Amino acid sequence: MQEPHFRLALLHPRYWLTWFCFACLFLLAQLPYRLQIILGIAIGRLSYYLAVRRRSIAERNIALCFPEKTATERQQLVRAHFDSNGVALFEIGMAWFMPFWRLRKRFLVKGFEHWQPLLDQGKGALLIGLHFNTLEIANICVNRLTTVCLSYRPHNNPVYDLIQHRGRERHNKQSRAIDRYDLRGMVKSLQQGKILWYAPDQDYGSRVSEFVPWFGIQTATLAATPRLLKIAKVPAVGMIYRRQANYRGYEIEFLPIIEGLPSGDDYADLVLINQYIENCVRLNPTEYLWVHRRFKTRPRGEPSLY
Repeated sequence: MQEPHFRLALLHPRYWLTWFCFACLFLLAQLPYRLQIILGIAIGRLSYYLAVRRRSIAERNIALCFPEKTATERQQLVRAHFDSNGVALFEIGMAWFMPFWRLRKRFLVKGFEHWQPLLDQGKGALLIGLHFNTLEIANICVNRLTTVCLSYRPHNNPVYDLIQHRGRERHNKQSRAIDRYDLRGMVKSLQQGKILWYAPDQDYGSRVSEFVPWFGIQTATLAATPRLLKIAKVPAVGMIYRRQANYRGYEIEFLPIIEGLPSGDDYADLVLINQYIENCVRLNPTEYLWVHRRFKTRPRGEPSLY
């Protein structure tokens, strides 16, 4: 699939607001790091009151996934999650526009030795990704250590898509952002020995999914993950990325190969993948993307959960 590129049509007035917003994000990314964190928290707290629909979705998701928590604990988690969302907006600006030398000291890396044998042998691997708020800024650190390509959904706004694409690739010219529907491109990247970040933790509808338990709920789960592993003949690996306490920086932890994938039984593989994702989310629930309607698609005959 052809990569997005600049063309004069992107200067049409319909895109001026998008250019203006990104210009503001660029300028904000030049502010002192601590000031950006403070502003992000402020915006997150404001959005808690203004984004009523998204707050309702987050509250419902958290209630479904953490029934063992008290109502007070769940509400505290929702509030902390919106703080995290606000900070994530500024972290996108940092990732796409801030000079790396300003961020370098803020990364703590653990477990890279788990990936070293794969890299030394030139083998590819499918990185089971998750939609944590720190995804964009973690990509900076990871792509300074090795080459990780990302599967992603091209944005409907071509200006946004262009800037997103360039922002994600700027820290490693060998990295590529690949359309999530470009199966051939993903397999080729894996067979060339690349690590591919691939996140099967969102609801893409029943046509491309199977219903597999996640947090004890039958959840529409992207069915292509085991197939990618089998076609490309690569292992699956994991990685956890999170903020350090008091927003000092970021911790990137590389995890070992996920044993048992692929097994030859696609459904069993999807169960194992969902268990892995659930375990990661439980370690860091505040930064997970709860405003996404993860349980939107239901098995035939079941009522909506929202």
